[in-house]
Amino acid sequence: MEWPLLLAAFLGALIILLLLRVPVAIALLGVNLVGVVWLFGWDAGTRQLVLSVQGGLSTFVLSPVPLFILMGEVLMASGLASRALSAVERSMGRLPGRLGLVTTAGGTLFGILSGSTLANTALLGKAFLPQMLREGYGVRYGMGSILASGGLAMIIPPSALAVVWGATAGVAIGPLLIGGLLPGLLMAVNYAIVLIGWSWLAGRRSRRSAPVVATEGATEGATVEGRVERSGDQEATRDHETPDAPPSLLVDVAPLALLIALVLGLIFFGVATPTESAAAGAVGSVVLAAAYRRLGRATMWSALVGSAKVSAVIFFILAGSDVYSRIMSFSGATSGVIGALLDVDAGPIVTLILMQVAVVLLGLFLEQISIMLVTLPFFMPVVEAMGWHPVWFGIIMLINLQIALTTPPFGMSLFVMKGVAPRGVKLTDVYLAAVPFVLADVVAIALLILVPGIALWLPELML
Repeated sequence: MEWPLLLAAFLGALIILLLLRVPVAIALLGVNLVGVVWLFGWDAGTRQLVLSVQGGLSTFVLSPVPLFILMGEVLMASGLASRALSAVERSMGRLPGRLGLVTTAGGTLFGILSGSTLANTALLGKAFLPQMLREGYGVRYGMGSILASGGLAMIIPPSALAVVWGATAGVAIGPLLIGGLLPGLLMAVNYAIVLIGWSWLAGRRSRRSAPVVATEGATEGATVEGRVERSGDQEATRDHETPDAPPSLLVDVAPLALLIALVLGLIFFGVATPTESAAAGAVGSVVLAAAYRRLGRATMWSALVGSAKVSAVIFFILAGSDVYSRIMSFSGATSGVIGALLDVDAGPIVTLILMQVAVVLLGLFLEQISIMLVTLPFFMPVVEAMGWHPVWFGIIMLINLQIALTTPPFGMSLFVMKGVAPRGVKLTDVYLAAVPFVLADVVAIALLILVPGIALWLPELML
């Protein structure tokens, strides 16, 4: 069979299974089994499948994944993460849109923990959106701040998704994690500008106009128009809480910040490998939970079970990805796609844009890990042929994976957000909530293309 037909049949079968809600790992392994039997026969094919799965999972590069996830699970199950977010929110005083900033930060923590933007959106939509509506924030504003958190979860270290990308793409994990720090801060600044500016403009509009009718099912004061309307009692309460902020920051935030700085510092200064740093972070989270007297038997059991579940799903997917890459290579599909892209002779920038457009299109019906597995066997050889730095390209791709899931009209995160939003919220409201943050991500990618040093400066300084 010619490689275009094999590629079309393979991807078509995989996409159909995913649209039928078959779990990604099962769908990938099932299609891989059919593929290897078709290409090699039953005996040789099944033997190749087993060897590929064993080789894909026995690599030491994957070791940080369960440890980073365990670190996040302990911080969440013990309540230390939520305490830190509450302290940060109190410290912001009368800053416009402060709850939106805290929601985005909290969403980043949840995203790093869950490894899935779609699961993150559903969880935060149920947990944080009602609180924002009770505080008087607009529905669009609340949904936008939740959708924005997925991008930071992709980039900010220690990101389990970055480790998965590096392990699958053959990119060094340490430089990839450290390289995401400055782009992540750039994205955070962009989001903060959007959130504060949105809140400030909404506040000005609300002062110039009469109150509007709240959306059906939303809390009084929260409008679809995205206005931020607060009562005097709410502001007085916040002002009363502000003087207690410095001690809360010192007690609740500083230890977590030091723990994350320890993990990143060990990697950056070459003191420890990513696996050893992740182990230090996991142990550190347990020590912090014990120091705060939050490390009960139930907490530890919940953290262990949660990290085991998430890690098992990721490893099953990675097991299928190795077989998938081998099938694409053996069939000639990888070399065929590379040759087709290079024959276009459109220049590096146009080629890069075409690759990113393909990712956005895949975001119509796949989530981020699935997109990684489908594109990596074709993209990384192109990266090598073009002479691009793999860390730089990886960070651009991680940001674009977020764009793919939140771009109207068919981004999957938008439909998940619509499903957990209050009754009466239209899909167009979700679109309008996402657009400012999609544009902020596009600005971040444009800056990375123009100034690659944003992603490469810190990795080049690593010892």
